[in-house]
Amino acid sequence: MSTLQELEQRLESNYRPGKKFTAQHIMQLTHLSRSMASSYLNQLYKKGFLEKANTRPTQFWLPVKEEAFSDVIGADASLAPIIEQCKAAVNYPPDGLPVIIRGNSGVGKSMLAKKVYQYAITQHVINENAPFITLNCADYANNPELLSSVLFGYVKGAFTGANSNKTGLLDAANGGYLFLDEVHNLSQENQEKLFLLIDQKKFHRLGEDDQWHQASIRIILATTEDTKTTLLATFRRRIPLEVVLPDFQARTHREKVQLIWRFFQNEAKHLQSTLAVSTRLLEELLQSDLEGNVGALQNKIKVSCAQAYSQQKLAKKVFVPETNLEHYELISSKQVIHWQTLSQNKLTEIIQQNFATLTITDVSRHLRRFLIAIKPYCSNDDMGYQLILHNLTTKLGKLSFFGLQFLPQHLSDIALLINLLGDYHSSMTININFKNTYKYLQIAQKILQLTHQNKNNSLLLLMISAYLKLNLTISSERNALIIMHGRHSATSLASEANQLIGDYAFTSFDMPINVKTKEIVDKVNEYVEQVNTKAGLILLVDMGSLEKMYTEIKSNVHGDLLILNNVSTALALQIGFALKQNQPMKYFTQMDYTPFNVQSQYFEGIAQTQNIIISCMSGQGVAEKIKDILEDFLPQSSVEILTLDYDELQKLKQQHTQTTFKNTFCIIATSQIDIAGVECINIEKVVNGTQNLDCLHNLYTEEQLKQFTNKLIKLFTIEGASQRLQFLNPDKVINEIADIITALEQQYHVVFKNFIQVNLYLHLSSMIERLLTGDVADDPISNPSPKLKQFLHNSEAIFSPIKEKYNITIPLREYEYIYQIIESQFKD
Repeated sequence: MSTLQELEQRLESNYRPGKKFTAQHIMQLTHLSRSMASSYLNQLYKKGFLEKANTRPTQFWLPVKEEAFSDVIGADASLAPIIEQCKAAVNYPPDGLPVIIRGNSGVGKSMLAKKVYQYAITQHVINENAPFITLNCADYANNPELLSSVLFGYVKGAFTGANSNKTGLLDAANGGYLFLDEVHNLSQENQEKLFLLIDQKKFHRLGEDDQWHQASIRIILATTEDTKTTLLATFRRRIPLEVVLPDFQARTHREKVQLIWRFFQNEAKHLQSTLAVSTRLLEELLQSDLEGNVGALQNKIKVSCAQAYSQQKLAKKVFVPETNLEHYELISSKQVIHWQTLSQNKLTEIIQQNFATLTITDVSRHLRRFLIAIKPYCSNDDMGYQLILHNLTTKLGKLSFFGLQFLPQHLSDIALLINLLGDYHSSMTININFKNTYKYLQIAQKILQLTHQNKNNSLLLLMISAYLKLNLTISSERNALIIMHGRHSATSLASEANQLIGDYAFTSFDMPINVKTKEIVDKVNEYVEQVNTKAGLILLVDMGSLEKMYTEIKSNVHGDLLILNNVSTALALQIGFALKQNQPMKYFTQMDYTPFNVQSQYFEGIAQTQNIIISCMSGQGVAEKIKDILEDFLPQSSVEILTLDYDELQKLKQQHTQTTFKNTFCIIATSQIDIAGVECINIEKVVNGTQNLDCLHNLYTEEQLKQFTNKLIKLFTIEGASQRLQFLNPDKVINEIADIITALEQQYHVVFKNFIQVNLYLHLSSMIERLLTGDVADDPISNPSPKLKQFLHNSEAIFSPIKEKYNITIPLREYEYIYQIIESQFKD
């Protein structure tokens, strides 16, 4: 006995099918060295005795004995529920349940019927040699009596020409399965006869009314029609299980690739030749929407291979089609393709292990770890991955519009994400703030379009957007549009400018020549709703009424609005490079546009409508809660309530001009802030009763202001704050935060005022919730003071209990907010 044969026996004795092992395990099982064990294992793999996965170290296993549905493409995905139902129908005692399979032509109804029969044999509910009888009812659509004679048999004299008794298909199918295709062609009389067989397992032959015949038959029906309109209700009630097979284009991306690959591999086997199939042809087949579905696809592949073989009979390798300008995938009859085998459950497990939440921040932080975790499940010869990667590589030029440099590793990682997540349906809540990641979202949607994926797949959009944010940073934070008349004018100019700048600075809108200004305005306003315009918006247009555009757009923009006409390449580059450098809006308004011969329309200010600004050191969470209270009361006139980060408000204060706060009634803040010419309300003073809201009398009634004041005071109590927690347990978190407050007081030898304690409770509880959902302020701190540095150092120990309890990391910026809340009490 050879060493290889001896190893086969040892493997069969020591490992059950599916149990994985490595060369290291075989070293311990035999006298072989690791290199020899690896060599022999690979020989057994090539022989087909073993399966393997391209992991590190390489894992091998004995193939699991296949069951009837194991080779059905989609058995673990789109067809899984259908197959489970069919299995249940087979195993239902004592004789199974009738099944009707519905679906369009070519979806695989006959294939599924045969697999049900094969499964029944493996389950020993019918004999191994039990019959499988097929009848296409469409062949007898115009002759129901003939169909009846074929199905039930007849006796001598039943009709002209019936010279002897003859059994029918029911006799032939006794003990096995009868498959009736196109069953909607059954006449009502034949349906009634058939449900009698289903109910009582007996039937009459044609021309015979007093003699019954017994038959134990399992029945599978198939139709392309709506059973409710084509079958008798009494007949339908005898068929408890109806399954619907999906069309080819409704199958998952992986299943479509596998179907195409299998059909080509069948042709390679039939022709006894290796096929070199054009990647372009594979892509066309993936997108094909043939009326005959999978069946028509199989025929199309067969014809293309036949044509190629006819032209290249003597060639060792048949090119499909034959041309020297194509990229080809080699397919042989013996080739083993390792399709990704990551199940939905396993993928869910990996996602949950790597991401606490599915937010852009959380995913960006842990994406590299996630890529490492899923990489072993996608081998290099996985054709789904290869086709996606080839698609991205060949269409890379269409991504050049965005001005970013995609490296081969970027394309490989993105192809991996698409291949493994394209057909995945996440049960986790996906929370994407696309307003702040709009540019990354646009690139992600373009990538999905190029790879023929669903552009609304929110999980893929999140993953790719996070990957781009992590690896291809867009410097231009401010949004800018180029709007031009013509089919591709704006796109061409924006693309050229973005590429020369090396950044995604401009988005483009191509408008028809005869479009009206109102249509341009509508499109811009639609865009404005999707992006964050707090940093301002710049529009470069070729022509049109600037005044009209400005008037109808400005009310929707939260920041400054600048519109420039007579756009040119030179102007776009001048603006684009400044955008990449993130120059302030004042830079663009003070530019000398004389050389460009343009007109401009500019608005400077917080908002273009009357507004109230709410700002809290405790972060946006508390500000939003105050905003909710204020919005509970309808003002006497229209007013916009804005929330601003405390840092952002401080910057606006420093840059304050005559127009910055021209529409602002007042600023409501949790800390003292003084801005010349603007009414500023300190919430601490309102809560303590030393300040009122009289400045809002023009907007609210006296009763409304009284109610608002009472709710504001209630919010800044422990009870009020607890009621606004979304998912933290108030009773527990109050004690945990109380411990933090005590530790801070001990550290700095102070006793915090009641308002500061409540403010800390509001901020910390809100912060924990934000960190758990990924909504986190993680901007770097610039030039921290010595006291702040010391506070950051002390905070590591003080805040460790809640960091460990909630498994969160507190960014430096959040610590700075906490410091700003309490610093007033320990200033020298």
